[in-house]
Amino acid sequence: MGLRTRRATGLVPPLSHRRLRQLRVGLCQVEMPAHRRVRSADGAVDPTAISALAQLAAVMVIDVSVPEGLGWTARGLTVEHLRCAGSAVAALARLDKTDWAETGLVGVPVTVSDAEATEVARAVVSFAVAMRSD
Repeated sequence: MGLRTRRATGLVPPLSHRRLRQLRVGLCQVEMPAHRRVRSADGAVDPTAISALAQLAAVMVIDVSVPEGLGWTARGLTVEHLRCAGSAVAALARLDKTDWAETGLVGVPVTVSDAEATEVARAVVSFAVAMRSD
């Protein structure tokens, strides 16, 4: 597990209540209960918290998937909120890239679902992957 992933597991609210369900090369699943700190005035999970959860899942999967000798930097986040989430949400990030011979921009797709397994948001987090200079 990379340094960034270890740091990510110690984040402060609203993500301090998240739970890491799975983390391996190519896959990360993180869950966040619908705690009062992440709810908006209407009682739904705040879209900003959903976006942050999607980004966290993508960062963690890229950190454990990128081979030694390569580094990465987040370059962009695109999120599409599909519906309100009134219950806990889970972000699932998948990275199918196995050939790291060519570096460049890599997009990590993330699906966010509620407790009823209904998709509430989709995201793509872009990373620049390059050889480390250190």
